[in-house]
Amino acid sequence: MAQLLARFKAVAPRLPAFGALRYPNFRWFWLSTSGQSMAQGMQFLILGWLVLELTQSVSQLGLTIFFYGIPNLTLVLFGGIFADRVNRQKLLIATQTGVTVIIFAVATLTLTNLVAVWQIYTASFLLGTLHAINMPTRLAMVVNLVERDDIMNAVVLNAAVMNTGRIIGPALAGGIIELVGIGPALYINAGCYLLAVGFILLIRNVQQTRPARRTAILRDLLAGLDYFRKTPVAFTVIGVGFAFGFFAMPHIQVMPAFAKEVLNASAAAAGLLITAAGLGSLLANVLLSLLGNSRHKNRLLIGSVLLFNLSLFLFAWSQSFWLSWAILLFVGMGSISYISLGTTVLQLTVPTELQGRVMSLWYVSAGLMFIGSLPMALVADLVSWPLALAGGATVSLAFTLWLAVWRPTLRRLQI
Repeated sequence: MAQLLARFKAVAPRLPAFGALRYPNFRWFWLSTSGQSMAQGMQFLILGWLVLELTQSVSQLGLTIFFYGIPNLTLVLFGGIFADRVNRQKLLIATQTGVTVIIFAVATLTLTNLVAVWQIYTASFLLGTLHAINMPTRLAMVVNLVERDDIMNAVVLNAAVMNTGRIIGPALAGGIIELVGIGPALYINAGCYLLAVGFILLIRNVQQTRPARRTAILRDLLAGLDYFRKTPVAFTVIGVGFAFGFFAMPHIQVMPAFAKEVLNASAAAAGLLITAAGLGSLLANVLLSLLGNSRHKNRLLIGSVLLFNLSLFLFAWSQSFWLSWAILLFVGMGSISYISLGTTVLQLTVPTELQGRVMSLWYVSAGLMFIGSLPMALVADLVSWPLALAGGATVSLAFTLWLAVWRPTLRRLQI
């Protein structure tokens, strides 16, 4: 490990794409992000598979994800405020240690055959709470580890390794479950989180600027909501994001159940399906970076969400594993393209003094996919999987056609 880091330090100045890795503190942070993103990619598949093994119920899986989503959605608006008011390094250590302890406890209960579904509900709620504080803190801490000219490079490198972990994690988790079982897989999952804590502990002498005056939190949140309501571009992009997050994006959270019930797939195969969506996301990010500062961001934005909804509709009716895998590449491409382009459009149009609050609303759409998992699972349990997924894609498409196509705001937008 020491030799690898030494090579990064020597090569980074000559490779602009890896320039931020010349900072020792950022290298430890980047390795911590690798461990955490890998662990998160594993976590949802393992816990989902555990619930299915215990209950044989898709609705129970949806409820588990719902319990994760409630605190995650509630606290995401405040996570950035915590990150500004508390020492970020200590906050990361505390939250990641808490996550490690929870996963380790569930692993022990599973291995000793004492685990019950209510315990998983409790663990899921606590995990959602800790991750809602951890993720904004992790994103905010990047600026404390590099100089101003290297911030963009550091953000890109951090995002890249997060996406890579989400690609590898599910496939790795599925393979471990097949080889040694759910209990050992959870111990390995906890080990990845613990490794992430260890790397954060190695960061030294972090300088963090605290706000000179603490403003009223509720007043700040209301100002962001008022801007969202009155500004056509923000209302359109975030409004489509809400529908996209609640009705369609839950497909990735309930994928273990879909794979098991519709495709008769193993845990390893379910991991490969989630990996396909991750690969599509990675490919889309590469293509978007090659486009550079395109003048047609509005068309790309509309096209990406249409691609996502139409691909998900086709995926809902697929009965073939490899056809489903191929379609998920396009689902992943469409979803991450909309998220990336939506973020760009908001950053370019929202006033600087309101960006934090408006971006918090934008991040709510990500939290909605955990809440939307419960109704999607209930429809799948009561009716069928094709109707659950296709219905969600159809509702999301209807909102897209209304807000992004029929209304002229995005069609005429030029930035």
